[in-house]
Amino acid sequence: MSVVLVFDDLAEERDSLVNGLNEELGGGAEIVSFAAANAPAEGESYDGYIASWINRFLAGKEIGLVVCDKELGRYPNLKGLSATPVSAVALQKGVPFCQYSRQASLDSRELEKFKRLRQWSSAEISLEGLGPAEWIPQVISLFNGFECIRTAYAELGSKPGTPSAALAAILGKPASESRIALYGSGEQGYLKEIFTFYDPNNPDISVLLKRMPRILGNWLFLSILRFPGILVNKIAAASYLNIQPSAFDRNEIQNHFQSAKYTGPFSDSELGPWWWRAELDSLIGEEGCKDGREYVVKKGGAVEACLDPQSGEQAGYYCMLTQQPVSASNSRGGISWFPSGADLARIRKDKFEQITALVGMY
Repeated sequence: MSVVLVFDDLAEERDSLVNGLNEELGGGAEIVSFAAANAPAEGESYDGYIASWINRFLAGKEIGLVVCDKELGRYPNLKGLSATPVSAVALQKGVPFCQYSRQASLDSRELEKFKRLRQWSSAEISLEGLGPAEWIPQVISLFNGFECIRTAYAELGSKPGTPSAALAAILGKPASESRIALYGSGEQGYLKEIFTFYDPNNPDISVLLKRMPRILGNWLFLSILRFPGILVNKIAAASYLNIQPSAFDRNEIQNHFQSAKYTGPFSDSELGPWWWRAELDSLIGEEGCKDGREYVVKKGGAVEACLDPQSGEQAGYYCMLTQQPVSASNSRGGISWFPSGADLARIRKDKFEQITALVGMY
């Protein structure tokens, strides 16, 4: 049984989170709270202290996920502690990591969204919301997703192939390997752990294999699922299919595309649901239709076209800032800090100009 390790310096919040996870996971994981009984030894870093604590109290156990408050300064004997040393230990041990904050979120502001997108290669997953009731479902989804990847990766054997091949196999879509590889092309944010922890003079592949589920899970969750290309979220799917989002939100419309729905790791995440773009194409192509709207009409449904809410043109793409459909002519694509494979991810022109002027980036 894997461990979910919780770092939270406020007892009431910590107990609420731990109890909620215990109740919801129903014995599917061991929930452990970090407890700093003693101060670090003189000259000992917080990283070293935390690693030693884990080695002592969780020896022989598999840590499935570390869940951490960003501000940890109220732990007795650990003044000034934050999530940074905890994240560093999780990286060193190859353990999946996520963090949260009780501070009022600024994510609704477009500049904050821009900052998050600009740093899309970050290997740290941040939970949405301001309390345990909102964090618990996300933690469960992350834990289950990483566990699914860990189990499936182990089943690939001692020679799982390249990261893109391994992830394609785990997702049950080996033909998508080349498209998945595009999401890592020219970007080392997720895959740099391979180079960091692989010693060519002592190539112990077991060390690398142990941390690959963390690498693949972060890559899938933070890049492939976030940026429409291989997979499309609900709004991106509606835009791509040329179906008005409010219509695509209806079950009777989505049912026409049920066979293309993504059911892999993190599919129960609040970021979803998602659909396989290639399978949407197959459904439409098999019926000889030009787009999803025509496909639904042929099946006896009635839906309006998906239009860019600003320009009134047919959309087809997804604006990562407004999270709305957008047309090709009213948006910027080919943005260097978007994954190469995310060809449906764009930014509406006026928003792109506003934000780049504000931060002095072109």
